[in-house]
Amino acid sequence: MKTYLSIKMIAVVCVASLPSCAPPQQPTKMHVSASIRPDPSLSGQVFQRVNSYRRSVGASTLQRHAGLDRLAQQHSEYLRQHRGTFKLHGKNVSHFGFEGRALAAREHYQMQSVSENVAAANHPGQNPAPVLVKLWQGSKNHDSNMRQSWTHTGVGVVVDSDGMVFATQLFATVSSSKLATRERFNRF
Repeated sequence: MKTYLSIKMIAVVCVASLPSCAPPQQPTKMHVSASIRPDPSLSGQVFQRVNSYRRSVGASTLQRHAGLDRLAQQHSEYLRQHRGTFKLHGKNVSHFGFEGRALAAREHYQMQSVSENVAAANHPGQNPAPVLVKLWQGSKNHDSNMRQSWTHTGVGVVVDSDGMVFATQLFATVSSSKLATRERFNRF
């Protein structure tokens, strides 16, 4: 009986030590999201320049939001299709339909507040991104939008065949209930 117990004990010790004898496993490789790479597109350049401006005035950087990007892109395309028919600033820009975009941002993306900048510019030979941001800086309301304490943004840019650039930037803040939910899940 004593021998049987000794053999059983040796067997348990050997089995327990087997995992420590196994070769070390290779770490799992994590795929890097493309979203952390700089976006060289014109909308990406506008986004980067607005964030740079925000940092220069002490505001926090914005996170880009794909849903807000889509809303902004749709409005920029609308501006291109209806250029010359608006009653604001050279008849090429309008905030027409903003209430619908704001409602969509609230209902579909849980944003609690939304604002918008629009611009149109045609400066051949120049990068349009700094021109667009400069136009917004020159407008009291648009500049205020760029400086406020938003959390997210969406940018849409359309270039017409003659080089006219139409840009829309939506600014928004995630609702406090969504932030509370995110914080609750981040605790684990």
